Amino acid sequence: MTNEQILIELYKIGKLPSGSDFEYGTIPLDKFDELLRQFNLPITENEAIKLINLSPPVDTSCYEVEWSLLHLIETVDVEVLQNVLNNSEENELKRIIQIRLDNYLKEKL
Repeated sequence: MTNEQILIELYKIGKLPSGSDFEYGTIPLDKFDELLRQFNLPITENEAIKLINLSPPVDTSCYEVEWSLLHLIETVDVEVLQNVLNNSEENELKRIIQIRLDNYLKEKL
């Protein structure tokens, strides 16, 4: 399966909800996670933008499935990562990645 086909399947499932709003069986988290593991690495900037937009809302978690998304997104070059953030919706992954990127850049100075 190509990355584009995987993204289509992920978007059919939908964005990750807050774990507190999650009702068992409404979103197949196992299938979502399985699809994430099928990506060909590294991913492109456009794929990273699409993935980050699947994140749960700010200050929420969805049984930590978002960490699989984060690790995929962080396969893009660090120089591209800020552009990914600039072109994504406000959500938990954007918040976390911005913090991680800021810390990384501080350490490089």
